[in-house]
Amino acid sequence: MRNRLKAACASTAFMLLGGATVNAWHLEGYVVCDGNGSGAIDVGDTPLEGVVVTVNGSSISQPSFSGSDSTDSNGYYFIRLPDDDGTFTATLTLPSGASFVLPAGGTYAFSTDPLNFKFRSDWLLNSPFCQESKCWLTGGGAKFSPITGTDVAEHGPSHSFGGNVYPGCSATAGDGGSWNHVAHSVRLHFHGTTIQVLRCGNVDGIPPGSTSPPTPFNFIEFQGTGTLKGIKGNKANYDTVSFFARAEDRNEPGSNGQRDGAGKDRYFLHVWDASGTLLLLDQDGSSATVDPITITDGNLQIHISSCDNPPQ
Repeated sequence: MRNRLKAACASTAFMLLGGATVNAWHLEGYVVCDGNGSGAIDVGDTPLEGVVVTVNGSSISQPSFSGSDSTDSNGYYFIRLPDDDGTFTATLTLPSGASFVLPAGGTYAFSTDPLNFKFRSDWLLNSPFCQESKCWLTGGGAKFSPITGTDVAEHGPSHSFGGNVYPGCSATAGDGGSWNHVAHSVRLHFHGTTIQVLRCGNVDGIPPGSTSPPTPFNFIEFQGTGTLKGIKGNKANYDTVSFFARAEDRNEPGSNGQRDGAGKDRYFLHVWDASGTLLLLDQDGSSATVDPITITDGNLQIHISSCDNPPQ
């Protein structure tokens, strides 16, 4: 599965440079839509994938230069430029129904020379996708230790979790929600207290949307900060930690009673601080990719109610 936006916790959801770090002459940046209507690029915005950015211009070596790139799933693009003096203009092919917010006029003009050869232009758009991509989450569940290939608990679940994210589709209510996760085997309790929704979408390979409640999406990705403390005799206290999570609302019922394995709800969690990973729930045990585990009890539910006019 695609790499997640873990590094974004240090600043905004996707406005850190995640692309190539090179000495080449280039233009790079992000294309996002104004998800919260602020008119500025901030954490409430949504990456736009597949948008074409084009640079046209002239340099000493290439009098008629043209280059382009299509944004990736994080909204990021990178365009290589000639390695000499030149003047250029970057333009963007607007998605259907979209309009420019930043840069003003929808173009970015710049000139290169040996002291100025790395440029960045971020694009902020108004688009119907901004509203369509909003959702919120409720629910909880457990992941049991398997015995002889069955989903039967051995002395209870190894993990249990639940809460709400963006209750009522509001990013400000309760600092974005409250998410709890108890890792019983290592006696740790994580509590996410400041939460940001990164994106809502659909899992590849299964029908889009979810049915209870009806929504056009079946996954949500969110991140933020919280606390991680020991329980049941564990004295650990990591104070403020960062986290990234993904919940997949694949079908109803979400887990217990769902016969189709592909239809069972799934869940991923990574918690870390400056020292590294502190808690990870993932199929292959690698925090570099997002491979949600199947929950064996409970239900995860994605909502879109109130997203057109979220409560304050």
